[in-house]
Amino acid sequence: MKYNRFVNLLLSILRVALGIFFLLTALQKVAGINEMADFLTRSRLLPAICSFPLACIGLAMELVVAVCLLSKRQYRGATVWGVVMCSVFVLLYLQAWARGLELSCNCLGSLHEITNYPFDTGMRILLLGGMLLLLWDSRRPAPTFMKLRKYEFEDF
Repeated sequence: MKYNRFVNLLLSILRVALGIFFLLTALQKVAGINEMADFLTRSRLLPAICSFPLACIGLAMELVVAVCLLSKRQYRGATVWGVVMCSVFVLLYLQAWARGLELSCNCLGSLHEITNYPFDTGMRILLLGGMLLLLWDSRRPAPTFMKLRKYEFEDF
């Protein structure tokens, strides 16, 4: 029983920490949405006209995931979106690394030139791992604190 409480405490800390992290990075990107669009343009995956709408969608996803993780509302859906979002970032970094692109990113709380692709990709993989743990947590049944009674109405 103590083990379950400890695991639940660690998962709650992870949920709140990732919620705060996504909220802070999203708020930072609100001021620099053009930098995120430039990042998507420089990655040369899609036409430049798609960069700004995709940056807005990514920002909205970060905000929704952050609020849902912090409030634990729509928890399962937020973790699914978080896994999708982190997976896209990992794939984006892996393809840029494989193609040898020089990118700068307004990610993980700071604007910086990406010079160490293994480190930056590893950080995104850690985020993905955290979101996968929360996805696993969202699949477990929630504990019930009330004693449920079954009423039989056959006598009436």
